[in-house]
Amino acid sequence: MNMPLDPSTMPQTSITESDAFRTCVLDRQALLNLGPEWEELSDNALEANAYYNRQYVEALLTHLERRPVKALAVYRGPQLAALLFFVTDRQHWLGLAKVNKTWTTLYTTLTIPLVDKRHADETIEALVIAMGDGTAGSKIWLCPDITLEGDVTTRLSAALRARNLPTQKFDVFERATMTRRGSFEEHRQSQFSRKRRKELERIRRRLSEKGTVTDATYTSGPELDQAVEEFLRIEASGWKGDRGTALGCSEASRAFARQAFGNHKGKSITRADLLFLDGKPIAGELTIMMGRTGFTIKCAFDETYRSEGVGLLLFENCIRHFLDNDWADHLDSAAAGGHMIGRLWNSSIKMGDILFAAGPSLLPFSAYVTLETCRRWARAKAKSIVASLRH
Repeated sequence: MNMPLDPSTMPQTSITESDAFRTCVLDRQALLNLGPEWEELSDNALEANAYYNRQYVEALLTHLERRPVKALAVYRGPQLAALLFFVTDRQHWLGLAKVNKTWTTLYTTLTIPLVDKRHADETIEALVIAMGDGTAGSKIWLCPDITLEGDVTTRLSAALRARNLPTQKFDVFERATMTRRGSFEEHRQSQFSRKRRKELERIRRRLSEKGTVTDATYTSGPELDQAVEEFLRIEASGWKGDRGTALGCSEASRAFARQAFGNHKGKSITRADLLFLDGKPIAGELTIMMGRTGFTIKCAFDETYRSEGVGLLLFENCIRHFLDNDWADHLDSAAAGGHMIGRLWNSSIKMGDILFAAGPSLLPFSAYVTLETCRRWARAKAKSIVASLRH
């Protein structure tokens, strides 16, 4: 049985400028041993990041992640005030220098730390000090996939500037989001072009000719677990299954999906939306929640109905349920820049990666920027060559 950690018994590896705060590095086991303070931090997070929900993190650590994941934790007295998950990568720049990277995986598209909004500025100040004093090893940090203008990054950037610490942004893009304003019909008239509206009407009519189209939502109980199984089946039946990248393609990824998205220890963080044709699930979307923010992390459709546009119909249903029902205030698409969903949703957030030196380092910061620029160029070149070979 996991027992809550007593912060007073932890090694005090760093003292911040305020005696009320203390920071330490938690390893995998210490993370898994955290008590309800993790849930309290999630409930009071300055900026939502459902990928760092306990249930989701535990599923990754238990079934998929083999790297030595750690978290820089900030305590304010007995209260957990921040968790910054990271891995130390010694080979990121071919062994020329090591860097701490905020933790991302194939199933993680946001890496902002959890920060308690009740004393956010002081907590981030403590976090920055610990990031630069050697507590976490490297003083060079790379934060991929973060909201560049969000509450956390804005405060983090201000704290770095106050110490004259250099930063560099990479790969900035706009990610589609949804904000609750107006009804679905109002959104449909203002956001969808006339051509798009006619296309969706034609798709629904064409699919209806094949049978009765219905949809349903599941958020708990055995019904949610069954919905997750149906999603795994649908995803594995398509091109992701052919390439071996679907969640259902390996025992480990199936176990991860069942724990992350289904019921676990009597709790769930997922909303599963399924689209049916004559009672058979033909498309599905999994949304993980933190507070009133949802992250539409996975969607899939039966490619038998690709020509009927079932994928577009699934996106339309998601928007309708969001705007006409009171289950969330914001949605994050978890999509890359340029995704077609950006033409259907009503807002966006600026995303990107930030490299920064949180303290004195062996090399000038410009050297790390050059290393990272070269690495990204080489990666893009390799992807281009692979893509050309596939075609």
